[in-house]
Amino acid sequence: MTEEERIKDQARSEQEDEAQAFQQARELVLALANTISALKIFPAHHSSAIHFRRDFISRLKAFLDRFQKLELEVGEFAFYYQGKPVYQDEISSKSLPFFFYKDGLRVLALYQGMDEQEIGEFLELVRTETAKPAEESDLVNALWLKDLANVQYYAPEEFIENRILEERAESLNKKGLQIIPQELANRVVEIKVDRQKIFSGQVELRPEEKQALESFQDQEFPDLPETWQQTLSFAEGEGKPEEIPGQEKAPGSLPEKVTLNRAEMDTLNQLIERNRQLLPEEEFVNLMMEILALEKYLEQYRANLEILRTFYQESIKAGRFEIPILLDKKIKDLKALINQDQPEKLPLLESFAAATSSLQILDEVRKLVDQKAELNYLALFDYVKQFGDRALPFLAEFYEKIDNPEFRASLRQLIRSKLQENPATAAAFIDDQKPELTAEVIELMRELPGQKIISQFSNFLTLSRRELKLLAIEALSSFQEEMANKILLGFMNDSDGQVRLKATSSLKYLGDLSRLKQLVKDTTTRAFRRKPFEEKKALFEFLGRSRNPEAFNFLKKTYLKKSILPAATELRVCAVAGLEANRSPEALELLRRGEKFLNPRVRQAASQALVRLTLGQPSQPEENSR
Repeated sequence: MTEEERIKDQARSEQEDEAQAFQQARELVLALANTISALKIFPAHHSSAIHFRRDFISRLKAFLDRFQKLELEVGEFAFYYQGKPVYQDEISSKSLPFFFYKDGLRVLALYQGMDEQEIGEFLELVRTETAKPAEESDLVNALWLKDLANVQYYAPEEFIENRILEERAESLNKKGLQIIPQELANRVVEIKVDRQKIFSGQVELRPEEKQALESFQDQEFPDLPETWQQTLSFAEGEGKPEEIPGQEKAPGSLPEKVTLNRAEMDTLNQLIERNRQLLPEEEFVNLMMEILALEKYLEQYRANLEILRTFYQESIKAGRFEIPILLDKKIKDLKALINQDQPEKLPLLESFAAATSSLQILDEVRKLVDQKAELNYLALFDYVKQFGDRALPFLAEFYEKIDNPEFRASLRQLIRSKLQENPATAAAFIDDQKPELTAEVIELMRELPGQKIISQFSNFLTLSRRELKLLAIEALSSFQEEMANKILLGFMNDSDGQVRLKATSSLKYLGDLSRLKQLVKDTTTRAFRRKPFEEKKALFEFLGRSRNPEAFNFLKKTYLKKSILPAATELRVCAVAGLEANRSPEALELLRRGEKFLNPRVRQAASQALVRLTLGQPSQPEENSR
């Protein structure tokens, strides 16, 4: 290899090293800014703070081992390495370069030999100073006092001198004294006073002083309108500002008042309040989203997502459901952002989304609910609702356990919308073990059109709780649909007598003659004879309410049948109830005839029925149902 080729190879190698150094310095400074932000948001023992600190320390030690030092030039809003910007942030309230720059720092150098303890002390120093109010922080002074062995910095002498003079002047002002100009500090000043002019109220200026004063005014206030001193005030509906007669507004002058209407005032107040209430966790999420948007290396991208996943799980365990909701939204936005530009990152985001949408997470939520922890139940509802229909069993379970009006109202509204979309969803909420929710679902089902929802009442046939079945039967009785009668017939075969009685009493005749004939036929069976008296009576009342001629003839035949057998007497008394429910003139005539019957029980029943019809009273249950 010739000397010229060797020189070219060496130059090429140096260029490659410089490029790598620049790239690594860029990543390192970004890691520094992120670490300081995380340390300001979280306590030192928090897992996120620990991760960022360790990541920066490992990056810095690797950089110093290879390149010996990291020397950064500090601009007002940027850090520079090798004369080129490696980090920029122009928002002064959170800009790390601006914080360094305002304190007079112009160059910061970190040298090989920094161990983990020294790096940690450097990070803690920066974190502490950045957390202070602007007028109290002094990074240069803090670095000087800390005297870190492998950290060097440069601040211009005139800046330090000015700071000293400012502090001295401030000290003297507090004591009511004034600082003496430097040019007069070591001179004897002779002051002559003309006693004749001292009280004239005038000051004589030399020509050069007049010129300096005029030029000073021109430089300080160039081309300002006459109304430049007008102040702005925000007020709601205060009308127009006062106008001085004869005074014309200069073109381009500022308005005296900015008048906002009620909606604008509310919006402004909400924005201000939102900014005041920004949670540290929300700041961290926003910070991580910025990091993920800028991160180019997949390994680091994966590590950052792992931090977020841990943070997600910790938020769930702490009951801070508003944080996972925000994080889920941010991840969706990030996926849309990088969908085309960086497709290699999509699988990592999909994996994160799959992990955070697992139903196993809801087991952690269940533990919190079972422990009766203090929770934001509306946030809990919004979070669980994100899981879609898969989470409906969990929400149904939580309804019984969470006695919070807002949570229950939100869940009722969700169930209402689900039932409107798909009535079959009712089955997910009907459960003997969830009586309060099931009762609420019954009321919601009553609100829907009969032809759409009645079939879902068949789910109540298999329940064991009497009170739920009675509520379902009552709801069915509010529908004018033959399907409701069909399900009521199912309840008439229930093992519980009260349920059977309620179902029988709720039957309505809607024109289905075949079903009516079948019920008449059932009265002759042995199974019907074994039924309690009140159930038999309820069926006969239904036959009477039907006003059907065949049913009336059956009631008449049974009523007039003469027999001294107890079973026949009981059926005749039931027929009295049917005729009373019929209320037709023919039925009244039959009841009047009954007052002359020899059978005392039938005679008494007919007489009481006539009295009730005359007084407009409802029928009463039989005292003796032998």
